[in-house]
Amino acid sequence: MGCKSTEVKLPYGSSELRFDVPEERLVGVLYPREVKAAMDPYSAIVRALQNPIGGSNLATAAKKGCTVVIVTDDYTRPTPSGLICEPIIDQLNAMGIDDSHVTIVAGGGLHRPMTDRETRDKFGRRLVDRVRIISHDAWDESQVEYLGKTSRGTPVWVNKTVLEADLRISVGMITAHFVSGYAAGPKTIFPGVSGYRTIFHNHGVVAASTLAGIGITNGNPCWEDMVEMVDFLDPILAVNVVLNTRNELVAAYHGDPVSAQKAGVDLYQRIYAFSLKEKADVVIASANPMHSYLDQCLKTIVHTSMVVEDNGWRIVASPCEELLGPKFLRELYYASLTPAWPSAEEYAKRMQSGHVKDIADAVGILKFLQTNNSGLTLVCDPSFDQDLTNLGFLHKRRVQEAIDEAMARLGPKSKALVIPYGAITHPLPEQDTVKQS
Repeated sequence: MGCKSTEVKLPYGSSELRFDVPEERLVGVLYPREVKAAMDPYSAIVRALQNPIGGSNLATAAKKGCTVVIVTDDYTRPTPSGLICEPIIDQLNAMGIDDSHVTIVAGGGLHRPMTDRETRDKFGRRLVDRVRIISHDAWDESQVEYLGKTSRGTPVWVNKTVLEADLRISVGMITAHFVSGYAAGPKTIFPGVSGYRTIFHNHGVVAASTLAGIGITNGNPCWEDMVEMVDFLDPILAVNVVLNTRNELVAAYHGDPVSAQKAGVDLYQRIYAFSLKEKADVVIASANPMHSYLDQCLKTIVHTSMVVEDNGWRIVASPCEELLGPKFLRELYYASLTPAWPSAEEYAKRMQSGHVKDIADAVGILKFLQTNNSGLTLVCDPSFDQDLTNLGFLHKRRVQEAIDEAMARLGPKSKALVIPYGAITHPLPEQDTVKQS
């Protein structure tokens, strides 16, 4: 009789993939812990606003008739921005601030601006009809203004609409990030609504440090640099949220950006962080919920490298609906990974010498090369096949095919680990600890 197999389901964009793993070779499936959504998300946001963390809060910062900008993330994140912004705006109305004095800026850093349809999907038609909503464009120099430099030399360029408001409120989902430690908090503003020069230095020069990594804030130069930049924009508040895997709001936190982020990290870790006793030979992961293009998959690729044995194998599934993404990313990947992949050391020298123009996104490639300790197979939409081949990535049409090949290569004793939500799961070898300030 053949050995028993376990069927595993893997999110894949808006759909799902299924595959089998021999039962005795499956060491685990790191499903984020099941948590219920807040029964009334609107009330959860209002409670957060009424129970701030630290001294900064909406009740004391908002003045009748003042102008307010709410900064959110963009279409590449599942943050339910409309659901969060509506109660904030209602509270502003109650304080004497009319809808005409409120602007929402969708900040995507170097991402392309959102389309009208994406804006409606992100915020809802009711909010689109209610207040002004614009997309930040980091490449448009007419949109940003220079404020000075941080102690690490980062030039602080910020969106003028954000700068000119009397009060700024950032809205974001807390999740681990592979260079800034965590998303939300100061990251929603920087790089969210900053100019490309700011992003190149903070997410490029500063983030290239080996101290810039996932789940680290204390001593992380990238995160500390962002905190310093936020001080240029006082007064600034935040509403940060933790979501479950269904992208439902679980909890909300209000205060200054640093306090709101820190307050939610513990809950995020309880849902999404896992301490592992040993690494696996084969790690299979979905890039969900961040799967629009290849650059977003690097988060999952780096996360899987933390829990795979050296010379093991990683399999990452992502539809990559936008393939390589914007033109500048396509050019960066072809310039960086063809005709052959450089070593991490060689690539770092290229970045330092100025041969790599988009140094911010190049850091993602650098982190990928630094953690390239095992084989890698991508499972993406067939329309991506030619690009993946050109860039030197191994790829398969089916996860099952990739698993069977990896296990045959690594032998009958090889063990597999599955991570269904690779972009937001924080896997930790048992000896590691999460460092926060």
